[in-house]
Amino acid sequence: MNIALALLVTSGILLLSDLNNRKTASKDTVEASGGLYAVEGKQYQIGMSIFAPEPVLDITLEGLWQGLRELGFVKDSNLTVVVQSANAELANFQAIHTNLDNSKADLILVTSTPAISSAVTAIKNKPVVFTFTYTPLEAGAGKSYTDHLPFITGVGSFPPVEKTVAFIRDVFPRATRVGTLYNSSETNSRKVVEMAKKEMGEKGLTLVENTVINTNEVYQAVSAICQRQIDVLWITGDNTMMQAFDAVVKVCGEHHIPIVVNDNDFVKDGVLAGVGVSWGATGYRTAPYVARVLNGESPANIPIENYVEELVTINQTDVKRFGLTIPESYQKAAEEGLKATIGGTSSGHQLAALALKGKKVKLCLVHYALNEISEEAEKGLKAELVNLGLVEGEDYTLKIYNASGDVTTVNSIAESVAAEPWDLIFTASTPTLQAFIKKITDRPLVFTNSGDPVGAGAGVSFSDHLPNVTGISTASDFEGMVRMVKASMPGIRVIGTVYTPGEINSVFYMEALHKEAEKEGLTLLVAPASTVTEV
Repeated sequence: MNIALALLVTSGILLLSDLNNRKTASKDTVEASGGLYAVEGKQYQIGMSIFAPEPVLDITLEGLWQGLRELGFVKDSNLTVVVQSANAELANFQAIHTNLDNSKADLILVTSTPAISSAVTAIKNKPVVFTFTYTPLEAGAGKSYTDHLPFITGVGSFPPVEKTVAFIRDVFPRATRVGTLYNSSETNSRKVVEMAKKEMGEKGLTLVENTVINTNEVYQAVSAICQRQIDVLWITGDNTMMQAFDAVVKVCGEHHIPIVVNDNDFVKDGVLAGVGVSWGATGYRTAPYVARVLNGESPANIPIENYVEELVTINQTDVKRFGLTIPESYQKAAEEGLKATIGGTSSGHQLAALALKGKKVKLCLVHYALNEISEEAEKGLKAELVNLGLVEGEDYTLKIYNASGDVTTVNSIAESVAAEPWDLIFTASTPTLQAFIKKITDRPLVFTNSGDPVGAGAGVSFSDHLPNVTGISTASDFEGMVRMVKASMPGIRVIGTVYTPGEINSVFYMEALHKEAEKEGLTLLVAPASTVTEV
């Protein structure tokens, strides 16, 4: 049932997105309103700034390019990407962003927290989308996820600090001192270290800090901190430290000190574990933000998001080398992480859902009558909207109608809904579907709890249907039911049913049951009933 409801919501969102794209009749319209999918025949260009090349950034970008491909933006085909690197020098970002701001790029993609800090002051003409960052707000992107600078939006991924500290406490129960190194000029690192220090204090751990200004200072800094009786070294996703990470591994190896990181892709020989962010999933999640801005939508209309798909990675070689016992919960989490795809729990329907962020689309659900099945459909619809990351009141509104089992009321509701500007309409029965198909032709209509949607007028077949209609048929397994009846009641010859001749789904069910009963050598007796009293 949950899968069916997820598909129901997915169908509606994709249909809404598709119909909105079909309505964009010209280039000017697309640029005015934005859109999720690439416009056929149009060329796009992204200007991208990076702190420096690194493996974790590559993984983030792989996720981003994959998500954009699914939306029709294909790198080196209809999408050109111009990359400029700061070569691990923060001061270089200002010139890079000034240059990109005067280029032919449709948007500027920034891929680090320091890059955001530079972009908010240097960029005057182009829209900006960010990813691969912990703390976009602290970098100057805005006051909150919804109250941000009008030319910038994107996806931040703050690391799971509390879980990182819990991992260190659980794996090193006798530890008292945890070391860390970071560039004090990076706002992202300062924020994470500040939170970690508080968490560690609450768990009886002392955080021993040392700071660097550039990569040249890393070797000396890590050598110094290893002399300060630390039990384990923790490194968060500090850009400077990641550029000189080999030096960290070398020195800690010489001092027999285990390393825990927040960037899981640095877990290799010499690094014990990572408790952090799945950056491939973050990149994938960023694709709709880039797509909407490429198609002309203002970043001002798109809320910033903090998206974290947590990932645990464990180096079993280092587990043995240090003689550690890893709790089963972390081992299981690590095994699940190995099975995860680049998109993780993200998928195409979540990309479509993200196209609705901040749009406050109007949704309505129409019941024929409230019963257990209909109520479950409503609960599932609401739960899946939340699961997709959509917030009621911010991204959508949802109104519920109930015809109380009266066909005349269904028709009245259909007329009322047709007269109002609903963006997406859900029906939860065959009678409501039948009535709404006649009234709604210009907006997406999604059905569930309908045994015979084709008979209700949704189309000629499941694949050849009305362009604004989709949904999930809930026809029963009559073949399986008849076989179960015969198996549980040997010798049975006659079965009976009551149906409503005026309801398409009821007639459909009766005929389907008759067909299967006949195949199994059973006689079906039927009795019509048009009202509750007649039943």
